[in-house]
Amino acid sequence: MKLLLLLPLAFCCLSLSRCEEILVPYDYSATIECLEIPYKPQYNGGIIVNPDMQNGSQGWSQFENAKVDFREFGGNKFVVATQRNQSSDSVSQKVYLEKGILYTFSAWLQVSTGKAPVSAVFKKNGEYKHAGSVVAESKCWSMLKGGLTVDESGPAELFVESEDTTVEIWVDSVSLQPFTQDEWNAHQEQSIDNSRKGPVRIRVVNNKGEKIPNASITIEQKRLGFPFGSAVAQNILGNQAYQNWFTQRFTVTTFENEMKWYSTESVRGIENYTVADAMLRFFNQHGIAVRGHNVVWDHPKYQSKWVTSLSRNDLYNAVKRRVFSVVSRYKGQLAGWDVVNENLHHSFFESKFGPNASNNIFAMAHAIDPSTTMFMNEFYTLEDPTDLKASPAKYLEKLRELQSIRVRGNIPLGIGLESHFSTPNIPYMRSALDTLGATGLPIWLTEIDVKAPSSDQAKYFEQVLREGHAHPHVKGMVTWTAYAPNCYHMCLTDGNFKNLPTGDVVDKLIREWGGLRSQTTEVTDADGFFEASLFHGDYDLNISHPLTNSSVSHNFTLTSDDSSLHTQPSTFVFLLTERKMNSIKNGFFLCMIFLLWCHVDSGVSIDPFSHSHSLNTECVMKPPRSSETKGLLQFSRSLEDDSDEEWKIDGNGFIREMAQRIQLHQGNIYSFSAWVKLREGNDKKVGVVFRTENGRLVHGGEVRANQECWTLLKGGIVPDFSGPVDIFFESENRGAKISAHNVLLKQFSKEEWKLKQDQLIEKIRKSKVRFEVTYENKTAVKGVVISLKQTKSSFLLGCGMNFRILQSQGYRKWFASRFKITSFTNEMKWYATEKARGQENYTVADSMLKFAEDNGILVRGHTVLWDNPKMQPSWVKNIKDPNDVMNVTLNRINSVMKRYKGKLTGWDVVNENLHWDYFEKMLGANASTSFYNLAFKIDPDVRLFVNEYNTIENTKEFTATPIKVKKMMEEILAYPGNKNMKGAIGAQGHFGPTQPNLAYIRSALDTLGSLGLPIWLTEVDMPKCPNQAQYVEDILREAYSHPAVKGIIIFGGPEVSGFDKLTLADKDFNNTQTGDVIDKLLKEWQQKSSEIQTNFTADSDNEEEEVSLLHGHYNVNVSHPWIANLSTSFSLEVTKEMDQDQVIRVVISA
Repeated sequence: MKLLLLLPLAFCCLSLSRCEEILVPYDYSATIECLEIPYKPQYNGGIIVNPDMQNGSQGWSQFENAKVDFREFGGNKFVVATQRNQSSDSVSQKVYLEKGILYTFSAWLQVSTGKAPVSAVFKKNGEYKHAGSVVAESKCWSMLKGGLTVDESGPAELFVESEDTTVEIWVDSVSLQPFTQDEWNAHQEQSIDNSRKGPVRIRVVNNKGEKIPNASITIEQKRLGFPFGSAVAQNILGNQAYQNWFTQRFTVTTFENEMKWYSTESVRGIENYTVADAMLRFFNQHGIAVRGHNVVWDHPKYQSKWVTSLSRNDLYNAVKRRVFSVVSRYKGQLAGWDVVNENLHHSFFESKFGPNASNNIFAMAHAIDPSTTMFMNEFYTLEDPTDLKASPAKYLEKLRELQSIRVRGNIPLGIGLESHFSTPNIPYMRSALDTLGATGLPIWLTEIDVKAPSSDQAKYFEQVLREGHAHPHVKGMVTWTAYAPNCYHMCLTDGNFKNLPTGDVVDKLIREWGGLRSQTTEVTDADGFFEASLFHGDYDLNISHPLTNSSVSHNFTLTSDDSSLHTQPSTFVFLLTERKMNSIKNGFFLCMIFLLWCHVDSGVSIDPFSHSHSLNTECVMKPPRSSETKGLLQFSRSLEDDSDEEWKIDGNGFIREMAQRIQLHQGNIYSFSAWVKLREGNDKKVGVVFRTENGRLVHGGEVRANQECWTLLKGGIVPDFSGPVDIFFESENRGAKISAHNVLLKQFSKEEWKLKQDQLIEKIRKSKVRFEVTYENKTAVKGVVISLKQTKSSFLLGCGMNFRILQSQGYRKWFASRFKITSFTNEMKWYATEKARGQENYTVADSMLKFAEDNGILVRGHTVLWDNPKMQPSWVKNIKDPNDVMNVTLNRINSVMKRYKGKLTGWDVVNENLHWDYFEKMLGANASTSFYNLAFKIDPDVRLFVNEYNTIENTKEFTATPIKVKKMMEEILAYPGNKNMKGAIGAQGHFGPTQPNLAYIRSALDTLGSLGLPIWLTEVDMPKCPNQAQYVEDILREAYSHPAVKGIIIFGGPEVSGFDKLTLADKDFNNTQTGDVIDKLLKEWQQKSSEIQTNFTADSDNEEEEVSLLHGHYNVNVSHPWIANLSTSFSLEVTKEMDQDQVIRVVISA
């Protein structure tokens, strides 16, 4: 069994271009919408046989007394449990479950009428293990996501059950994926790296800008960035030992009882907040955040006696007073409020005021304190899959009710999960977090403890804390613990503040996560650099050198930025001198943090559609003027240069402070432009950044600016929210003085943007051709029929392929019927063609190339070399002698380029040589440029590409920005001997699963296109997400409408190809929604041979017909329906160089 699992994993890296680990990744996605058609099963079903019912009844049978049917609707096949008389009458499949394995489960469910909770259950040895539940509906499919572990290995039966026996249960897309504990831990580590850490790069130089190696770098984390804390009671007041123990460890707390209604108003009308105020004061003094717990509690047991004795009207007034009293008292001072505690399990206020009681209390609290997050807070949502009262599905139902409340401004809601565990079901916990995380709302684990035997308590506690900390949707955790004997279920210390085993767990994890003043000391490398991946938080930094008397201290905060898919290092450059050191941040210094001098006067504004899209990179003494006046933001008045106050630019052009606040609306596209220059220095980065109300930073574009002249900065934002943003200029130089000339922000609806795209496509991808058909005497031939068949398009939309195309005739047929250009994902790479030194094997690559040639498919070479040290052949990694590395590298270049000389349309020569520098470190700074020179000499006619990622995808990219990619290509072209090299730019296009920033893509392509070289999108893909098809179409249309883009290759394919992100067809080669988009664009852009028929019917003297044709090659046939022998054919190439009104004259011999 294990061998069968390992075989597909062993081939994983051969099918994916960026695969680094042979590990089945965990799929954190969950769908909370009810869909007409279910998604494909996660993990292709895992160990479930026939997971999508495509093979009829295979693997499935009845459970108990149900009747089982297999049905099909709209092409979707599913199984149905009908004629049910008891809850467990169902459909089932037998599986084998192993002890020590963690199983994640998912299925799509529907019921025949109404709504009904449906659970997934595994029967094993007469016992029933619940894996999760969902509220299934009729007429649409709901996703159930869950999980389980077992105490001993053995066979089990999976079935679904519902207490409502009147409904049929429909089942589809079932998955049960096993993970070892090591794999599960690896998922946690990967998620922590992505969600809890950020890379930092430090460089130390002297006052001449020269690198300083071996400088000592000491980094000490002062404070955790991830909120982690413990509940406290009033006995912390006056207890110095308890205070010291607590404040050394935690950054957030919750008062166990001191803010609750029965504590602050034990007697009607007599409020006493003395204890709660004193506790809040103490924690404020120590910088520890406090969660408000709680406004009211829905449990009847926890009401004061005087409350339960009130009449309905008196109770209503008392609740109003309570809400106003406590929320207004602590307004703006808390990290969140548990508003109506445990209102899924309990319903005291609903029993008094009706089903909308909780909604009304939330609305009242929000009206008083609109900026504080209002939490639902429940138990057993994570802890117990058998509790259907507070299951994730029921939680979501209540959450939707709260989201529907009509108040002024949306209530900022949060998800509070108490997390009172006994024996934790960790796979179920993760899946429940996945489901709730799909809301996009912040999740907190609010009262974590474990009620278990002392031998297991610490172990289970650690499992829960690790799972919560690692999950990307969890934003904070609070344990429900104290010191003995004042504990609920669990203590961390004894009465003398000596840790118990659970306390040791907390200290171990805090140290692991960077707390308790964790410190690391390293030295800079030969280039003066030090890089590290650090947990988010506050840091002290000290730099010194043994050969100097100088040192410097600096503090910084490393935070997360959810707007970025690939987080790039926060880079600091430090000037180290013998007497003193000045620190600057090389990267973006935001105006809101550091003083920038800004001067704004009148000038030209740029409409993203009003120019050629070849960015004006000329640095001009005076920007050209324009009559453009339309925009949300436009600055037009001048001020004196020498003011030293912080300036603000408002919509009328008057400058008061640094930033301008603008209201953005979700669904619109905003294009930004400005002419900028520096008032000191040259060739420095200047960019624009948008800051939301919650502090999130969205970078909108950048340019290299100079002192003596003006440079055009372009960019934009496509907000995934509606609300105000502050717009700032930013610079890599702390003391930068920036002048900005006519700053403009323009708003477009998606329909307007699409219309402009279509207008551009008409202009840059088509030319108008007029046909004039006459006899030799120049008399018009009336009634002719002209048929045009495009045989070749000048713009190519292609697709990557891998070795699996050699194994599947269906894959080959599918591919050849669509695409005319490709790249091989891995098969031409060095590690694939020379796995052992001196033993080259091009068999697979040659076979794939032959298939392409036989089917008229062009091939881009990918790659000659890859600058990533991890992606070298294993034997190359072991070479330490630079001369030997040079020898084998030159042999590689000569071997692969001579073999395929004249057979490829282009080569990615040194892949990703801005993000990585393996060859530069081994062979010197000019390694890449020299390799391009050698490649040019071997094959002077082929296009040689710089190929990078994040250049157009990620507005926060630091390493491979459009400016840096452009500069790299300029350096390559400037290298001796490369003057006539055919350069090109490859922008990979690995996008995240969110709305692409089309305005930024356009501005990035403008910057790259300013070189005048062709641009290709070379590896376009995107992780699976509900809107993948639309997002991919948006990206491809944006690229197609840009004049500098000459072709696109997507990295996707049918299911059999192994492309796990962009799946274009299922195993039977039926299109997915994204596949439909690709086929639609192939047809629209005439990538396949197609006929265009034109009939002439006018009776003019010169019979002419005008048609707008996409650039490419055509076969033209001219005939007449009733004149015999009047027929002629010829070839025609339509190019952008043709006159827009090109006349094709056809003379017919009489």
